Amino acid sequence: MRWRDRVAVLFFPQGMILTMAALMLFFIHLTVFASDVHNFCITHHYDRMSFRYTVVLMFSQVVGICWAAMGSLYAEMTHDKFRRCFSLTVLMLNGAMFFNRLSLEFLAIEYREENH
Repeated sequence: MRWRDRVAVLFFPQGMILTMAALMLFFIHLTVFASDVHNFCITHHYDRMSFRYTVVLMFSQVVGICWAAMGSLYAEMTHDKFRRCFSLTVLMLNGAMFFNRLSLEFLAIEYREENH
């Protein structure tokens, strides 16, 4: 066991590492999504949106959903009600963010500037 593993075990209960990583990814996706919504709806600066990173963002969101699902499975094995509720909430937030990003991409599809 490396020292990083021991530090992670000291700070988080068993099975919460994946949930916390998924929560961190959710907050990163939330800030990118808020910036894109601001550029799309308020300022109408479509060139400042994150169209170039769509594939990376969607893949990252799928990874966040997988991590949240695995963290939720670990939490289901415990008898701590708060941990189960927290893990399922993070899973639902990541899923909702994925569908929000997907919806924004379809709304903004005519404003995209594709370079082939």
